[in-house]
Amino acid sequence: MMREEGSATVELVLLAPILMILVLFVVYAGRGAEVLTQIQHAADQGARAASMAHPSRMQAVGRESALRDLEQNGAACMNAVVNVAFDDESTIHTVLVEVECAVNATGLNLLGVRERILHAESIEVIDRWRVD
Repeated sequence: MMREEGSATVELVLLAPILMILVLFVVYAGRGAEVLTQIQHAADQGARAASMAHPSRMQAVGRESALRDLEQNGAACMNAVVNVAFDDESTIHTVLVEVECAVNATGLNLLGVRERILHAESIEVIDRWRVD
């Protein structure tokens, strides 16, 4: 008859690293989803603010608004880049705000993940009656 004393301990020692990596992966995926939501909101806010600004100030207003939104919401991203483009050649004038940033992977070195850059964009029609 075979004795099974200590087999649970051995199984736990073998499974603990796998469970830890799984937990870290869930944290990393959660950070990615959070960053994607935050940069989409920042792009929406930047496009809305830029659409109501004078064409000479659209780029500055859109960029500042998007960066301020990321800062106020405590975004879990690093090195945010905001681009603002103005389309005045078509019959409907629009402004496009693009936000990119890298997911903060601090504390997740065990996973060995590469830098993950996420991108969001938002387009708003320029309200020509509200522009100052």
